[in-house]
Amino acid sequence: MQDKFDIPKLPLDTRKMKLNKNILTLIGIVFVILLVLGFFGFQYIAPFGAQVVYQFTSSDKDKISILKRAESSENIDNNATNTLTIPTQTIRKNIVTFNLKLLSKKIDGVWVNLKFKGDPKELKIGVKGELKGKYTYQPLYQRFLESIKQEKFSDLLFWQKEKKYKNFLEFAKIPPLGKIIAVYDFDPTEIFSYTSPNTTQGEFTLNTILRGTHEMLVRVDNSPLTIDVKKQDQNLYKGPDALSIEVYKENKLIIKKEIPDDGIADANNLRLQPQEAKVELDNIENGIYRISLLDKSKGGDVRINSIKINQKGVVFSPPIFIIDDRPTTIFTDSSQVNARTDHAQGLQTLKISGGKSLEIAKVGTNYRINLNENISQKQATKAASLNQKLTQIDIPKNDLSIKGDGVFTFDKNSYFNPNPLNSTDISGITDTGSIDYVIARYQKVKKDGDWNIAQVYFDPKDINIDGDKLYFSLESPGLSQAGGEIAISSLEVTVNKPGWFNSANNNSINNPTSITTATKKSAGLLDRIVNFFKSLWPFGKGEQNKQTPASKTSSLPTPTPTLKERLQITVQNGGGALGIATKYADLIKQEGFKNVTSGNSSNLDYKNATISFNKDQGKELDSIISKIEATINQDYKIVKRITTANKDNINIILGEIPTPTPTASPSATIKH
Repeated sequence: MQDKFDIPKLPLDTRKMKLNKNILTLIGIVFVILLVLGFFGFQYIAPFGAQVVYQFTSSDKDKISILKRAESSENIDNNATNTLTIPTQTIRKNIVTFNLKLLSKKIDGVWVNLKFKGDPKELKIGVKGELKGKYTYQPLYQRFLESIKQEKFSDLLFWQKEKKYKNFLEFAKIPPLGKIIAVYDFDPTEIFSYTSPNTTQGEFTLNTILRGTHEMLVRVDNSPLTIDVKKQDQNLYKGPDALSIEVYKENKLIIKKEIPDDGIADANNLRLQPQEAKVELDNIENGIYRISLLDKSKGGDVRINSIKINQKGVVFSPPIFIIDDRPTTIFTDSSQVNARTDHAQGLQTLKISGGKSLEIAKVGTNYRINLNENISQKQATKAASLNQKLTQIDIPKNDLSIKGDGVFTFDKNSYFNPNPLNSTDISGITDTGSIDYVIARYQKVKKDGDWNIAQVYFDPKDINIDGDKLYFSLESPGLSQAGGEIAISSLEVTVNKPGWFNSANNNSINNPTSITTATKKSAGLLDRIVNFFKSLWPFGKGEQNKQTPASKTSSLPTPTPTLKERLQITVQNGGGALGIATKYADLIKQEGFKNVTSGNSSNLDYKNATISFNKDQGKELDSIISKIEATINQDYKIVKRITTANKDNINIILGEIPTPTPTASPSATIKH
């Protein structure tokens, strides 16, 4: 009897065939998965490197943001598959920002391509890799430079209104006198690299005792740069007495080292042995560096006993405060000099070359002398340009604070002119017809009908990437004030990512031949991969035919400018150290203020710091004024507030920092 549960068995060949089909199907699915994952990994891991192009109109919102504060001129098509297309956006604001997300912190370079229409006075773009960092800028457009025909020398453009020099090199060796020289994206101190070989040997040694904060400019002709400083605490005031040695290049802090307090915080007038610190910078570029010896004590309680620098060219920015017991001789290129003492032992008569003298007859009184009163301004300018006009000042007793409108040195062989061109940034010149010479790093735009095409490159060594984003600022100073506008057709950023076998920061990048032919990374790659899997059997037949409903069109609103963006802040030097206005203008910009300018006050007799602001905006500006005060408190402990009628304007005047007069205790004897 046949078993009723006996199931007929398939032939062996049929079972093998079904098994083979299942295996082949599984292998096929695995192969497709590996293929897609391999493509995904090759795109994002990029073992051989990659060139990624970001568009500011991209729909891939986690990669790049839309331009802030730009106005949409046409409707936005949100249903685009690869890129979000905005035919034109109009910019009417001075500053527009955007950011992009990187595939890797290591990059080989950044290109920015901009196609725009309009005639702004200036258009530039900045990039930074840190949210709170400082932008590095490159010029995109400069109206005056576009209108003139320049000669090219190395990476510089050189223009002269009248043909006086054969080439830029001849100009650099003997700069013209009494002419307006405009520079753009060019540091005037770079002229030294064209006028003299980098083989100047020598060193600077100063054993004259100084008191308080001092600032030096050093011309580095040979790397490394070494700085050796000895300081001694006077202990005239209660509290710690530390000295900070800070080295800057173009207002960027390179290194900082502190000589701490000697361990005595009491005001007992006890002096221990001097403390010493050495700073060494290897493999640095030649050029001008600023060294700040910052006295962090109360009341200028630090004595600087000696300074030794392994470079020959060293000059001091005023003021300088000498307290040495021995007579001192200094040299200056100033046209006028001010001197003051706060102690009876500082009363004396200074002997000045040319048979002049300056008597310091009263304590606490400023005394001034014009050093060029017997020569014409043209002669003075010529002498200063040729480094031949140095005034010698003999100081018999010291205990003086001395300042001027130039620089000082203790050794005339160490003197150099930190601004040999006496140039002006072209952005600050209102009458371009008065310009006689131009030195610029600038590439003229290309034309496409009425459109301008500009392209700039950022070296990765100039970008410190802290997170996974790059931040950009597209700026046209004065655009909104002049009622102008810029129409943007396209803005693209190309980032080169190094491969596994290439090192980043090798300064090599393949220049995209054009905006339209550059290889693009399609937006929404991950979404397309997911959709691809959904279309595979058995996960969703017909999914690929499903249509996505169109999104509603929208336009970008223009946000109201913040108070920081509206404010016009002016920083003026009213008797402070040389370059003090520029220093604090840069520091205030780093706090997020957009419209900050610097210059000199017509009156150089101010004391301490003064901040002027609108009386009706007092409450509104209180936190901002407090922030500015906290910034300038680095040097100025006394800040006076003054109210004015000027709305949205803040004027800061940085004057002389009065030398404190020590107060003696009944049992103490104060020595200087």
